[in-house]
Amino acid sequence: MRIDIHAHTSNHPLWGLHTTTANLETLERHAQEFGISQIVLMATYFPFKRSGLPNRELAQRIQERPLFRMFGSLDVVNHREDGLIELRELLEQKTIVGIKLYPGYQKFRLSDPQVYPVYALAEQYGVPVAIHTGELHACCSKTANSQGPYRCGEMFCWLERLQDWSRPQEAEAPIRDFPEVAFVLAHLGNPYFEETQALMARYPNVYTDLSGQWVSGSEEDTPAYHEQIQRVLHEFLTIPHANERLLFATDFPIQSYADSVRMVQDLQLSPEDEARIFYQNAQTLLNPRR
Repeated sequence: MRIDIHAHTSNHPLWGLHTTTANLETLERHAQEFGISQIVLMATYFPFKRSGLPNRELAQRIQERPLFRMFGSLDVVNHREDGLIELRELLEQKTIVGIKLYPGYQKFRLSDPQVYPVYALAEQYGVPVAIHTGELHACCSKTANSQGPYRCGEMFCWLERLQDWSRPQEAEAPIRDFPEVAFVLAHLGNPYFEETQALMARYPNVYTDLSGQWVSGSEEDTPAYHEQIQRVLHEFLTIPHANERLLFATDFPIQSYADSVRMVQDLQLSPEDEARIFYQNAQTLLNPRR
């Protein structure tokens, strides 16, 4: 049994990835092939990219499909109050099992007092807050200079401050101020692994997921990079109780299910620790504590 706590869906054709589709039918086939008992999908709000999959639309798509659950989100910058009202309604209806925030993809800091009502809402309903941390996928690269504009293919991105706003260290204030909320720093904070490790060592309410470590089938999908990530994961496992706070995840369609499963298996953990990472830790987080 495995729970993917971080995935995405799209009805649009995909290019440059290991898969050409990420619709629900594709995800259901992968789930059957790789023993996935539950997939948690993320609502997305990317105003500056003029794209996303909002809460109500995602909820409608997964209705009557028991494989899927979802994290809600909101446009913090442009529609914060309306987003908070909608999240509360969805939490009351038990439509969502967590909240996802996208600093960097949206121009806000996690420590901004205007974002604190999101954490208070998560605290009230006992659900986790997942945060995009690390590089900005499909826009920025690990080697991009964050001091000015950067041309990425046909997309022109302004990285000044935005890349810094998605660093794991930016989450410390809310992590400290809301000790009853479980914070999931997505993607191990890649490439800022040490910042995520430091927060996990200091705060027991910090989790991280293994999603999106590389784009499967791309030029970064190499044995050498896989080995580097394995070394990083072993460093994470030296943190007290980290085996109870690491979460299996894909960031599908970015990272394939085959790569994600192999990433955990290659750690050669005890059966108990492997089970924790594959599903038990997620199972605990997805049961509201209120």
